Amino acid sequence: MSVLRCGICSALTDDVVTTLKDNGIRSVVDLITQNLEDLSQKTKLSYKDLVAIVNVLLAQYSTFPVTGEALYNTVLTSTSILPTACQGFDQILDGGLYTGEVTEIAGEIASGKTQICLSMTALVICHSKQNVMFVDTSGGFCAERLEEILHTKYQQGDNPDVFSHIRCIQTYDIYSLLSELQQIKVNITQQSDPFYACLKLIIIDNVASVIYPILGGNQLDGHGLITQLSQLLKLLAVDYSLAVLVSNNVVVSDGEKKASLGKVWSHVPHTRVLVSSMGDQRRQLILVKSSRSKTGQTANFIICEKGCVDPG
Repeated sequence: MSVLRCGICSALTDDVVTTLKDNGIRSVVDLITQNLEDLSQKTKLSYKDLVAIVNVLLAQYSTFPVTGEALYNTVLTSTSILPTACQGFDQILDGGLYTGEVTEIAGEIASGKTQICLSMTALVICHSKQNVMFVDTSGGFCAERLEEILHTKYQQGDNPDVFSHIRCIQTYDIYSLLSELQQIKVNITQQSDPFYACLKLIIIDNVASVIYPILGGNQLDGHGLITQLSQLLKLLAVDYSLAVLVSNNVVVSDGEKKASLGKVWSHVPHTRVLVSSMGDQRRQLILVKSSRSKTGQTANFIICEKGCVDPG
């Protein structure tokens, strides 16, 4: 916390600062934690001036207090749940993807991660009539496949307006990804583009593609960039009531499949689901991390022309 000095506010003159320091009050914390009536009597400084100084310091160096009830009501009004269109998937996620949270789908190559992302995109832009930002880091986004899902499941593949609800960004390194996410934050704040006023879901497919290259060499630099990315993702999710869905790869450790990117990344997702192939079009989901539901729950789905759907 800042040291008390002349100029922080108009009432903090050199004489006032000297008097306070003579009485053992040298920092902002020292002053704002004092009983001002006792301090006024002890230092002979005006009680009214001391109150004014403390109010200015609180405005400059702290946030305004919020009651637990007000915070709870804010969470209730800002949180929404985006269903996945698969009943089993929704069940293990306690309803679907939550805004204000980061959800991770981890699996091997060709396990269906991108299909889940495309299916979520189609559902949000058709049913919720909200906008989706799809960040493609590995060339997995396929407009033709999205159009097939929209046409076969929602009968909207021929509707040009539906595609105005999605934007796709291609980034192939961590620096451009951070730059694009920062620009999304700026665009939401400025509201100069109406697309961002209805933005509800950000998808990053596949986050491992941009993180793997920075983990070699100086590990500290790589870990610092991962931390920066995680903070930005959570800020977007929480501050702007967005659902963030990221896909990731898996590694095998002690004979067990786990999400890749190590311990630095492991704390980032609020919810983590592993997806694996069961042969043909069948896939299995396993909930391995959640703050709401019991882990270890499983659900099955199939991949077809309609995207990811419940088994028949």
